[in-house]
Amino acid sequence: MSHHHHHVGLQCACCNPLWKAFLPETLSVVEEVEKPISKPIPPQTLIFRTGTDPDKATDQSVGYIQTLEKGEDVMVEAIGIKDGLVVATGTYESVLAQMPAGTTEQIIYGGQTLLPGLIEPHVHILPTAVFNMATDVSPFLGQELRINTPNGEYNRDWVLSELKSKALDTASDDTWIFGRNVDPSLFDGGDKGFNADILDEKVSKTQPIFVMNSSMHLAYINNLAIKKVNDYYENVDSDNKLYNYKAASDGVLKEVVNLLPVAKVIGISLQKASNLKPNEFSLSFAEKIEKGVEDIFADASSKGVTYIFDAGLDPAEKKGFSQPDFLRYIANKNNCKLRVGGALAIDTPAYFTANVLGNYTPNAGNETFNIPYVKIVTDGSNQGLTGYQFKPYNCDENYNEAKSNANTGIFNYNNSTELKTVFKSAVEKNWPIMVHANGDLAMDLAIDAFRNAGITNKKDLETRRDRIEHASLLSDQNLEDMHQLGVSPSFLIGHTGYWGWAFQQTILGTERSNDLDRCNSAVNLGMRITLHSDNSVTPLGPLRMMEQAISRVMEGAPKEISVQVLNEKERITRFQALKAMTYDAAWQCHADKWVGSLEVGKCADFVILAESPLTYKQVDGSSDVKGLRDIPVLETWKGGIRTYIKKDEVTEIAPV
Repeated sequence: MSHHHHHVGLQCACCNPLWKAFLPETLSVVEEVEKPISKPIPPQTLIFRTGTDPDKATDQSVGYIQTLEKGEDVMVEAIGIKDGLVVATGTYESVLAQMPAGTTEQIIYGGQTLLPGLIEPHVHILPTAVFNMATDVSPFLGQELRINTPNGEYNRDWVLSELKSKALDTASDDTWIFGRNVDPSLFDGGDKGFNADILDEKVSKTQPIFVMNSSMHLAYINNLAIKKVNDYYENVDSDNKLYNYKAASDGVLKEVVNLLPVAKVIGISLQKASNLKPNEFSLSFAEKIEKGVEDIFADASSKGVTYIFDAGLDPAEKKGFSQPDFLRYIANKNNCKLRVGGALAIDTPAYFTANVLGNYTPNAGNETFNIPYVKIVTDGSNQGLTGYQFKPYNCDENYNEAKSNANTGIFNYNNSTELKTVFKSAVEKNWPIMVHANGDLAMDLAIDAFRNAGITNKKDLETRRDRIEHASLLSDQNLEDMHQLGVSPSFLIGHTGYWGWAFQQTILGTERSNDLDRCNSAVNLGMRITLHSDNSVTPLGPLRMMEQAISRVMEGAPKEISVQVLNEKERITRFQALKAMTYDAAWQCHADKWVGSLEVGKCADFVILAESPLTYKQVDGSSDVKGLRDIPVLETWKGGIRTYIKKDEVTEIAPV
């Protein structure tokens, strides 16, 4: 059985109403948190040049500077930066001649590699900042699955124990227990069922519980939470009947139409529990959100990221919180660690007309903050069993032995005609589209909507750069159609690395799983691909994403069996993976005139790694890329300003 209704893609267009429901209605973040900030750090004038370690005469190993000029594997001896821009590249002598006398130099030595700043082309910044306030019960520890870390475990008992540690001996029914990023599909052995009765039995019957699934398309509440929500809509909200809502009796909430009413009740509870006036609570929460965003940016910078793209911003409405305005505010603060791009989430032509047209123009921003796309969501999540499929999933919603022969996921529109009208309205107004599509049927419908809107490769490729997000299950015909239309894929490559084993063994089966993340096939057709984290669905980590695209190792496979690779034919080369995280990512984000390569006139955004991902070898000398994700990031620079440094790893020499 499939479900059809509007606006249900939680971690995309619809993530915004959900996380915003936790906020007081009076919240106006920009006005309330704007305050004196640090003085700007001026950009440096520097020459970076390859050489040997100035402190170790016996070490003759050199470093590398790779510019990716015009998307090619270009190496240079030196690069000069001034006023936040790249002003010279080439031989050391030619760069030196173009720089002011006495310019400070920094040597890249010992295998260190200077690369263009890495780009994260699909994340969800503010929802992640809000949900990061909850207890982490995710399957991840850093860049690894917990089960692959020393003494690590990830099973239902561990998750319930973590949640129970937050329970209070005495608490009102307005004191919620919050968990985030649980993923029963990755539980290691044992029972995978996760519902209200289990939360009651193992965590608490006296406190309401809300746990978000890592797919961001599901959540779980206990029986007290069910009662609290239902009582609100039967009694307190009885006159309004805004939702005419009853929570699922098993406490498993699917998609935003079921999650949003619950989030509204939680927001009211938080307000009551705070025992503060609305403005006081708003200020407190606003400061937490700002810090949460800055923590995300700092984490990204430490991983070599200089540009981040939010794939689902609510267009600013006439009152209340404005997500684009807030991110613009953060991006323009002195010493912000990242540049920011984004897409405006729309679901109907009427919403597009009312909230986007006249208020925004595509690509009217600059290198600091830019909005080039609108975002449309067709379906849900494959690991959450809500991606829209031709054939039913191989398992039921709790991943038990019993097989369901009914669930084909969720389509966010009543019919394909409705989807086509949204596409057509955006195309007619010259807005590029990025569309979320996970299931194979959703993929067909998205491609058909592009075709119906009149998109053609020859006319539209360079100006529009339309994208399909996740592009999880791609047939040969899908790939050919995308190539002909000029639509490029952005792959949530963690589907292969983290969930590949679960997809192959349980959720989709071997045949369908082979169609996951077909990076090599797309590249061979001449498409420009990117890799993304969909953070917080998977951790930030561009080097990790490169490793997963290069190796396609299924990291969730049991430890006792040999390394398992998901469809080896879809592996890509190291350089193709690097290009996907830099040059092509900048192109997909409409940011290539500023970032993505180190060319004269572009922003001086770059990362210095301890070694090159193109020549990385394991400690034993093998060429396997396992562990590539752990190459140390030594420095990250944005606009000629260092935003991150790994202490005691970098040597600077005096001016010449």
